[in-house]
Amino acid sequence: MGAPAHIPHTDRRAALRAEAGACGAASVLVFGFGSALGAGTRSHGALRYLSGWDGYESLSLLVLSPTGSRLLVGSPFMMPLAARLPADLTVIDARPADWHRAVQDMALPGPVATVGFDEMPSALHARLAPLADGPSLDAQAAGLRLRKDAAEIAAHRAAARLCDDLFARLGPELARRASAADIQVELEAHARRGGADYCRTWLTIRPQADYCRYWPAEAASFPEPGDQVLLGIALTLEGHWGHGIRMGAIGPLAPDHARLHGLVEDMMAAALRALRPGQPLAGVEAAMEQTLRASGIMDAHPGLRRFRNGHGLGHSYEEPILTDAFPQHFDTSGTAAAAAPEVTIAPGMLLEIHPNLFIPGVGGAALGEMMLVTETGFDSLLTFPRSPVAWA
Repeated sequence: MGAPAHIPHTDRRAALRAEAGACGAASVLVFGFGSALGAGTRSHGALRYLSGWDGYESLSLLVLSPTGSRLLVGSPFMMPLAARLPADLTVIDARPADWHRAVQDMALPGPVATVGFDEMPSALHARLAPLADGPSLDAQAAGLRLRKDAAEIAAHRAAARLCDDLFARLGPELARRASAADIQVELEAHARRGGADYCRTWLTIRPQADYCRYWPAEAASFPEPGDQVLLGIALTLEGHWGHGIRMGAIGPLAPDHARLHGLVEDMMAAALRALRPGQPLAGVEAAMEQTLRASGIMDAHPGLRRFRNGHGLGHSYEEPILTDAFPQHFDTSGTAAAAAPEVTIAPGMLLEIHPNLFIPGVGGAALGEMMLVTETGFDSLLTFPRSPVAWA
């Protein structure tokens, strides 16, 4: 069975209310940050999926009950934009400090379930939590988002095309010999002009790539012959994430760096062999880890650092459930990670696969691909070549 057809927001909300009913709840409160936090929030993804609404820098609360759907907009500056929402969503201008009174006045039938309350600021939570006597539906809301519908897939494809465009523009930007931070500004501005709601890049230009350099204070270097160049792109188009990573060098790639690239390419190939409908999603991570460990590089370089090998993509940068299959390898505290839920790969799932590694004094390598699961395998949404680029 392929990806589902387009699912309107009204049907998505009805599906969540049905999940609430199955848990004995009659109403649902859905909290969400706006998109301004970028990859730093998951609550925005659930709210956006259910309503199409983006509060940007403000907080919002979606109220679902048998009498309809209401959206509490936390900032008066957002009301003109909220007025454009469909009529099936009643918009209410209310500051977060007043939300508990607004919810009380609604006299919602209970129990009242919640989504996104784990990200809610503590003072707000203290006022709203006593009104929510039902279960958390975070897992159920995440389950509704596992497989993208036709409209979502089209939006993610458009986001991928914009990522490809930025990768293609990197060469001319490097030729200007501007600082890495200045190049990031130009790339991110181009993404916004191309329709992106949000764009964040990291650009590491160093003799030995050491980590993902996001911020101006750490991206002051200028391109020099022999430097490694690694670019990561994360952007949204109409709230749908696009993401990718490419690498190369100013001039020919050094032999050590070519070997690192070869290893992450091998890890990518192993992941894609495991990415098949009907197979366990955990097998994708296991295939990459087996390839990495078989190389012996971790024993040879105990200081090797890396971030997670992949995650889900959707209205959240790290889409829930799918992301749980990919442990965050930066977390080396020794605390055991919670067991990931068993997920079977199915058509319509969208993943970012990005094997990576950084070795102090040697260099780094990373590749990132947007992979849409199809009925027979996968479709790579990015088209810019994965092979290392020798930039002039």
